[in-house]
Amino acid sequence: MNLNRPLSRRQRLIDKLSGPPNEAVLATRRGKPFWRRYPQTSWGMLLSLVLLIIPECVNQWNRVPDPATLQTLQVRILHTQLTEPHLFVELPNGERRQMEWPVDISAGGRFRTYVWTDAQRKSLPGCMATVQGAPLKLTPTERFRVWTLDCPERDISVNFEATSTRHSRDLMSSLMIGLCLLTPYYLFYAFIFIREKRGQL
Repeated sequence: MNLNRPLSRRQRLIDKLSGPPNEAVLATRRGKPFWRRYPQTSWGMLLSLVLLIIPECVNQWNRVPDPATLQTLQVRILHTQLTEPHLFVELPNGERRQMEWPVDISAGGRFRTYVWTDAQRKSLPGCMATVQGAPLKLTPTERFRVWTLDCPERDISVNFEATSTRHSRDLMSSLMIGLCLLTPYYLFYAFIFIREKRGQL
């Protein structure tokens, strides 16, 4: 048997990129769980899960709803702001709560919306309005998404067609951006994994 067979092209490429196996390091890792054998790869997988994959799954789960399923609420608008939560309102029973327009869900959040103009946003505080919306699903905190808003006294109306069209377009953009980010990210961590697997990290 020839114990000195030449390395294949694939093996030579891996050796060139990551270096040859470091048997001394590999010996200290045998029998340990995955996350201790490959700590940097594990951290990379965890970060991508928390920052990219889970938020995108929640986004896709909270897609445009059936208008017939929306809750209709009478509210007094107390305050508005550019970023989520966009609306601070008071219900007829005195309860105060936050609401938001349809925006992407992310670990960072604080997204602006373009379904209203800045002039409309500034004139809404104090208005008695009718909103239609629904609670968000799979979010760690309670969140309520507004799909329509009607304030006759200020002549402001944002309808379902405007919010749903905008949100569908934003979801598609978010998905494409996520895919563009994930491809180089996972290529990088594939390289990290190979180096850790060979004891070079």
